[in-house]
Amino acid sequence: MKKMNETDLAMIINNKTYIDYLDRLKLLAVSLFKWKGLDDVAGFGASRFLELALYENGRACFVKDESKGYLALKVNPTDKLNVYNLPVKVLAWSIGYNKTYDFDDVVYIMNNELELPTSNTLSLFAYRLYETERTIDVNLIAQKTPVLIEGDTKTILTLKNVYMQYSGNTPFIFGNKQFDISNKLNVLKTDAPYLVDKLELHKHEIWNEALTYLGIDNANTDKKERLITDEVESNNDLISYYLNCFYKTRKQACDLINEKYELNIEIELNKEITNLLNISEDDIINYEDRSGENGEIYYNN
Repeated sequence: MKKMNETDLAMIINNKTYIDYLDRLKLLAVSLFKWKGLDDVAGFGASRFLELALYENGRACFVKDESKGYLALKVNPTDKLNVYNLPVKVLAWSIGYNKTYDFDDVVYIMNNELELPTSNTLSLFAYRLYETERTIDVNLIAQKTPVLIEGDTKTILTLKNVYMQYSGNTPFIFGNKQFDISNKLNVLKTDAPYLVDKLELHKHEIWNEALTYLGIDNANTDKKERLITDEVESNNDLISYYLNCFYKTRKQACDLINEKYELNIEIELNKEITNLLNISEDDIINYEDRSGENGEIYYNN
């Protein structure tokens, strides 16, 4: 088996780090809401598929097929748009299903008012998290090898073998009498500054901004001091605004589904997601919701 070089290994770790952060954020995004009763009428997995479609495509639809019954599907606008920039006809589709409907014959579900996929924004957050995480890795390694070694061609292989033992945390490095390379080397200290603590803080700030975008409480996750009232209220409001961007269009679609097909489906906030963030009763903002007159979600202080 061919040994992997350092460049290939670095590329693999880069890709894995980015994908890992994107998957973590995606797990949170598709778990924000519960569609109660949807799986009962449209089949097991309908609610999961619906949230994935909204996450990836920014829109989905609910239909009643003549032979298959109720279905939650992906959707693409077809034909022309009406005066409100809504499609006159849509293509409802999934694996093994592809059918054109009049717009009024389906319930058109938007991820938000702009029909933007959540994945667009989270991929940017994942990239920034990946860049920061890998910078931490590089800076940490620089603390382990804060020198540059210059030698002649004959010495390079010996140096590489020694470094492999060193980078592999080998407790002892042995050499024979021919190992005397003291007169063949120039050692330059890089004096790389230790930046891990600052980078970790920067990473948490990016992560918290991503959580804010998703409407998830993060006001006191990495601050030792308690926040002042204005900071709490500002963060509280922004979280609520973002969460309502996703909740409002789902609530409208849920109401239309029930009205159109005489069903009893409910959409609600998944409060269990706070367990993923280890939020306790001592946090400044309690992750509880109450509905306003128009179904908006607010946080209680």
